[in-house]
Amino acid sequence: MEFEVRDPIHNRIAFDAFERRIIDHPFVQRLRFINQLSFLNYVYPGGVHDRFNHCLGAMHVAGRLFDHLFRPQGLLCSRFSTAEVDKLRRRVRLAGLLHDLGHGPFSHASESVFPSIGDLPLNWHWWTHLPDRQARHEDYSVLLIQTLAQENVLESSLAQDIASLIHPDLQPSDDFKALQANAPGLQVILHGLISGEIDCDRMDYLLRDSHYCGVYYGHFDFNWLIGSLDVAEHQGGLVITLTENGVRAYEDMLLARYHMIDQVYFHKTAMGFSHYLQQAIKNQEIDLVVPSDPHEYADMHDGRVIEKLWQAAKQPDNYWSSHLMNRWPAKRILRLNRSNPSDLEILEQLTDDCQSRGVRYFTHTAAQQLSHLGEGQNAHESMYVAKKTLSGCQFIPIFEYSDLLQKYNEKIHFTDFFVLREDFDKFKRN
Repeated sequence: MEFEVRDPIHNRIAFDAFERRIIDHPFVQRLRFINQLSFLNYVYPGGVHDRFNHCLGAMHVAGRLFDHLFRPQGLLCSRFSTAEVDKLRRRVRLAGLLHDLGHGPFSHASESVFPSIGDLPLNWHWWTHLPDRQARHEDYSVLLIQTLAQENVLESSLAQDIASLIHPDLQPSDDFKALQANAPGLQVILHGLISGEIDCDRMDYLLRDSHYCGVYYGHFDFNWLIGSLDVAEHQGGLVITLTENGVRAYEDMLLARYHMIDQVYFHKTAMGFSHYLQQAIKNQEIDLVVPSDPHEYADMHDGRVIEKLWQAAKQPDNYWSSHLMNRWPAKRILRLNRSNPSDLEILEQLTDDCQSRGVRYFTHTAAQQLSHLGEGQNAHESMYVAKKTLSGCQFIPIFEYSDLLQKYNEKIHFTDFFVLREDFDKFKRN
């Protein structure tokens, strides 16, 4: 039996009875109450869509990517039986659906107060190594998927394979490894559909976020880009390839992401309010501890934190909560490029000046990279342009083929310098 929902980005998103069972699970339904863009709706009032919308869209895009690469005349389809293709498709679509399952309240804004990953009751047998760092939302995604397996919502090997497609530090099940014997590099290919250079996550959120925010920056030629992808054998394994005509569609998506990062995702007001939330938690204006237990964590959503913030905001001494809930932003003085030595000198001057004059300030640093291509990956993790030649076809790393990729591949690394609004007049006086 097939079900469907209407969607403003993809028009129609279809899913079967098994997928509906997962979609209806409380862990997934919780994503209806996690805002996709945190505090960006303070700037773009239409940006009130949630992680649930995005995850349904990502599942749909993951299915489209898979169906194109496994089309009947393609290289991959010839290596697997119909049952094996269905098995792989199930894993890819569910990985698209569950890739953001572990997001905390206000999405990325709450990650700064996550516990150590070692505090999470993870099944370390799934992992390739034991990391020592602060937990991230991807780690909580794995924890919740693991819990679905423990509760028999997902079969264990299916859950492990889904988690391995979402998280780079996990290995697939033995069943998946047996399938991969017919297609070396299959895990890398499928992981790339979920979290790669042209993945279901980016392809959905760029279109979705730009639509709801009412901006055009995130648009790109979605259908042409999917149709330009393929898989080929190269240097003993499978690699993702792109037609020469498809390179322009990829560059279009790259620029879309660049402009969304610059104009939307790191908007000064939203960044300032994210800092307010973090400070409200750290200064114990609100009682919020991110739990390591999966069910306690699944009970956390934006609404619970908002209620705590509203209550805290009634007390004038709770500076961060009251300013956040009353939408009183700090004053951003400058955005400084951390790769520019003169900007770093300005940052030091601003810091010294504020400290000497008793001006309260804070900084917010962001680091993003549009692409990891060209960073010394092994051949099977790269993406190639299938360039036609007189003798057939030549595979050229896209980083070498695309001048635009080389130009825009530098890390976006900047610091916003803010002064508290009450101290802005003092700051302006020389």
